[in-house]
Parts: sequence; structure tokens; C-alpha cells
Amino acid sequence: MEPSTHDEPIVSVTLGDSKVTLLGTAHVSKKSADTVAEMIDSGDYDAVAIELCESRHTTLKDPDSLAKMDLFKVVREGKAPMVMASLALGAFQQRLADQFGIEPGAEMRVAMQKTDDLKLPLHLIDREVGTTLKRVYRAVPWWQRMSIFSGLIASAITHEKIEEKDIERLKEGDMLESTFQEFAQQNPNLYVPLIDERDEVMASHLYEILQNEKPKNLLAVVGAGHLQGIENHLNQLQINKPSSENLKA
Repeated sequence: MEPSTHDEPIVSVTLGDSKVTLLGTAHVSKKSADTVAEMIDSGDYDAVAIELCESRHTTLKDPDSLAKMDLFKVVREGKAPMVMASLALGAFQQRLADQFGIEPGAEMRVAMQKTDDLKLPLHLIDREVGTTLKRVYRAVPWWQRMSIFSGLIASAITHEKIEEKDIERLKEGDMLESTFQEFAQQNPNLYVPLIDERDEVMASHLYEILQNEKPKNLLAVVGAGHLQGIENHLNQLQINKPSSENLKA
């Protein structure tokens, strides 16, 4: 891990003629958002990647997008898990905003705005949130599966206060893990689909960007809790690229 002039940890991985700079952020930190802005404004990077999937990117750009969806079409197209997970995430983020005055995901919004202003390529590297929910569902015994969905529904309507320990966990930088933490505590196997598989998928996406787009210096904005895993998978990809297509569906 490289020394940083900022509080946020930074890891660099060189693959061929390209360099990936992994910036570890906290999704509830204004400092993280400021650091993202400073690094993009520096002009050192010719492309940016962020820890979002298409669905979460759309929700950040247009918070009302879920309300505009045709629910019958959503069910028909098999997108119900994505909508359910997005609602749970949105509710959790709103509770953070109401209770602590925190705007989760500000660093992602900054990256989106800055790349748009500077006409830089922006890449979404996280796995679809609905796919992650499906894999979480498969990771638990059948008799526990209903509790996950009922818990997600409850999380979307609850007014319970978020505990300080949840805020501390968010400083490690993973909103999905925090949203599903109650279930992860009950079943350690959920760590694999929530964190480890996503590390591998994000590393694979970064590798593909380097192979296809060939940026000289790619900045990847990810939760700090993903840094080590993504770095390990990127280093492994230099040796022997495994296929992670089975983790994306």
C-alpha cells in the first residue's frame, strides 16, 4: 500500500503499460469525496472507474427512477431482486441522512460529475446489485431465505436508529455489506457473495478495461474494505486470468 498525502488508503497495480490506482474511500466521508475531486482534477488520470453497477448508478443519477418503473415489467423481466435491494439500500441511506446528516455515496456522485465535466471515460465495475442479492439468497439454507426478503422489506420501512457501530463499519467503505450485516452475522458464508466475489468481479472488470481501452492511468474509486481483495485478484490476473463470468449471473 502506498503512502498517501490524504487520509484515504491508496494501492497501485501496474499491468503491462497501464497503471491502476485504487483509492479506498468511506461512503460516509466528506474527506473521501474531496479526495476524489482532487485526484480527478489533478489531470493524472485518463479514465475513472467506480464501485457502482448500472442499477445503483441510475438510482444515484435519478433518485426517482425506481418510482417510475413499471412493476409488472420489473417482475416479468426478473428484476424484482434488483428493485428490492435498491429499495433497502435507499432506505438505509435515507436513515443515515436523517439521523447523522450524512450523504452516503457522495464520493461516487463527485466522480460522476467530475468525469462528465472533464469528458473522461467513466466505468461501472461492481456486479449488479440484484445478482448479488440472488447469490446471497443461494448462500443460505432454504429455511433462512424468507427471513432475508422479509428483512429487506422491513429495512425499507423501519424507523429504528442506526447504531454507531454501523457507522464505523461504513468507514471501511462498503454500503452493501452494512445493509446486509444482520444476515451476514447469522451466516458467515454471506461474506463470499457480498465481498469476496465482488472483489473478483471488480478486478476482472478493471482488467478488461485495461485490455480493451488501454488507459495509461486508471483511477478506481472503491470502498476501503475492497482494496486488498481487488489488489490480490488483479495480481493474480497478471499470472493467469480466471473467468468470473459465473459470478456475474
